[in-house]
Amino acid sequence: MKTLVLNCGSSTIKYKLFQMAEGRQEELVEGILERMGHPPSKHRQIWNNGETYQGEVEVRDHRQGVEVVLEALRVHSPQSELVDEIEAVGHRVVHGGAEVTGSVLVDESVLESLRRHSHLAPLHNPPSIAGIEACRSALPKAKQAVVFDNALHHTLPPHVYSYGLPFEMAERQGVRRYGFHGIAFRSALERAGEVLGGGLEDRKVITLMLGSGCTANACVNGRSVEVSTGFTPLEGLVQSTRSGDVDAAAVLHLMEREGLGPGEMGEVLNRQSGLLGISGVSGDMRDIEREAARGNERARLAIEVFVHRARKYLGGYAAAMGGVDVVIFAGGIGLNCPRIRADICRGLEFMGLAFDEKANGGLVGEGVISAESSRVKVLVVEVDEELVIARDTFQLVGSRAEDAPKGDSLPQRR
Repeated sequence: MKTLVLNCGSSTIKYKLFQMAEGRQEELVEGILERMGHPPSKHRQIWNNGETYQGEVEVRDHRQGVEVVLEALRVHSPQSELVDEIEAVGHRVVHGGAEVTGSVLVDESVLESLRRHSHLAPLHNPPSIAGIEACRSALPKAKQAVVFDNALHHTLPPHVYSYGLPFEMAERQGVRRYGFHGIAFRSALERAGEVLGGGLEDRKVITLMLGSGCTANACVNGRSVEVSTGFTPLEGLVQSTRSGDVDAAAVLHLMEREGLGPGEMGEVLNRQSGLLGISGVSGDMRDIEREAARGNERARLAIEVFVHRARKYLGGYAAAMGGVDVVIFAGGIGLNCPRIRADICRGLEFMGLAFDEKANGGLVGEGVISAESSRVKVLVVEVDEELVIARDTFQLVGSRAEDAPKGDSLPQRR
């Protein structure tokens, strides 16, 4: 079954097309359409036979963006009938609210739920809804599914997801910890099991998803028990342009003294803070590391703050679980920045973590970076969110009878 996976951002569409079958899958093509609404939009497509397409096109919105993606698949495909063979479309959706427990087929009630929760993820849910509606129009015969980024964390206990706010007020407004990056964590756990040669069902695992967005997660026996992101993806670790944890009173103080409204303060916290805000250089760790090596003190400070916050969560989650068996690094920074990994892990022997500096420095791609003697295994993995989405979509669509009721939920798999 040919399955298209769409990840719609505010100005981008990332996508992959898979050939799915029971027990196996093949990635046919991946692509990205960038700068939608900010011409010229850039489009890149890479096929599994090595063929590449790159071009510029005028794209106003996600509806037109989906049409551009499908047209490129038609024109540049080795098979002219490829698009007509798409039977299912899987969508990454950031926020589904507290009731989300798994992936679902799309119907009107699901769409209404996504619209209802858009205020919780205003940068993410509306583009996803636009992508779903565009696919409904362009691929009317294809069934669609949504896979939620917060679904993994529905197992959080109340004492973890509750904030110290007036109970009735928080409940009335849906203010609680939801947690995000769940799709990436599922992929990381699967990859870690393969790297270690066994499943992680009986292990206490901490995953540091470090990239443009950053989240720490703790799992016990495959169940999420702690997560650093909260009501929105803003809370927790210092991120590329997001502040992470900050005293709410400091936010109120800045709003008052700087004359900022809620929308303006949201822009500061989400787009002008984090690594970018501290360093004044960039939100990209590669740029910051280069500047730090040249003696830029603010760049060095940004790295130190980033590392300190990660170490604090790592230690805190080990305490919350009563120990840790496996630490996973993932995401762009986790995969490609050995110095950051070393700085986070150095000096954690008291936790049973013996770090292998040589293995870490020489690692390319995935692998183990803890010493042979280490009780805690530390490893680096590469996540594939699109494959997780494709598998859930196939399970919802491909393994069901054609008349399966829409809106059915696929329980969260771990």
